[in-house]
Amino acid sequence: MKKPNPLLAAMMSKESEPEASAASATPTLVAKRSATPIAEKPAAKRAGQKHLGAYFDKGHPILERVAILRARLDMNNSELIEHALDELWKRHEAGRAFGD
Repeated sequence: MKKPNPLLAAMMSKESEPEASAASATPTLVAKRSATPIAEKPAAKRAGQKHLGAYFDKGHPILERVAILRARLDMNNSELIEHALDELWKRHEAGRAFGD
C-alpha cells in the first residue's frame, strides 16, 4: 500500500479554499518532528584506517592470482596487500643497501 504524501495533501487542501481567504492569510510552514530523538551513528568499523586498493579489468590474470593466494594463505585482501608491500619494501631497501 502506498504511503500518503502529507505535502501533496496540504497542497490539495489549500487549492480547495476560496482564493479570497488564501490571499489574505500569510502562508505558514509547519515542520512535523518525530517524538523520538535521532540516534547517533555508530562508530565506523574502519575508523582511523586508510583505504588502499586498485581496479583491474575483468579477466586480468592478477585477479585469479589474488584469489588463489587468498585461499592458499588464508588471508583477506588487506592482509595480502600488506604482505606484498612489505616484501616489495624489503627488496627495495636491500637494493639500496647494495647500491642497485
